[in-house]
Amino acid sequence: MFKSFFIASFLLLSTVSFAQEVDPALVISSVEVHQVETPDDKATVELPKVPTNPIDEVAMYLDGLIAIGKKIWPIIEAGRPVITTNGLIPSLSVLPHIEGSAAKTELYQMANWSAPKAVSYRVSYKNLYGSEVIGFTYTVFFQYNGSYKGNGKYITSLKVQASQVYAAWGFNFDANSELVNVANVGSEENPVASAIIQISYKAKGLLNEMRNSESFYVDGAGTMQLLNP
Repeated sequence: MFKSFFIASFLLLSTVSFAQEVDPALVISSVEVHQVETPDDKATVELPKVPTNPIDEVAMYLDGLIAIGKKIWPIIEAGRPVITTNGLIPSLSVLPHIEGSAAKTELYQMANWSAPKAVSYRVSYKNLYGSEVIGFTYTVFFQYNGSYKGNGKYITSLKVQASQVYAAWGFNFDANSELVNVANVGSEENPVASAIIQISYKAKGLLNEMRNSESFYVDGAGTMQLLNP
């Protein structure tokens, strides 16, 4: 009995001692996400008017649509924005699924693409003192209204870009974007492509970590909606 009491007392004292040694500045306690004005250097970006991803890099087939591009792509790795070797940010296009060897040529004949549309959100992690220890802004871009032979409304240049990235000493984070689903929300005769993408991020401190995500719906008619505000 004395031995059990001694062990229990030791564990209690160890726990109390550890709690006293924890620096509140190093503990991630909360995260805030809110919409912000799109940075000027992002609002004026001109996105390509035609699909730029290789036709054989297929992310998904569904509902008579083909999603071209990477299904999952990193936005931030080890606290740094990800830029590919050619300086481009990976993007997705949701287009009509056309069979045959001439499909690639025909897709480049699509027309009526809109100007880029963008929305930005600021993510801020705070410690137990209420000070920001991790912060970044991500911007979701896409173009819509693209038609194939005068029919349908499709999506191109759907991508997510990080900016204004900050991490205090002892903290790190990663973020990625993933295509969750595509669907035709129009009719068989007049398709309207739609897509759901999810932005997921993980923040790590010396003592704990937090994982969060948001999902966005976009479609070929120009709708952009945050699904889980």
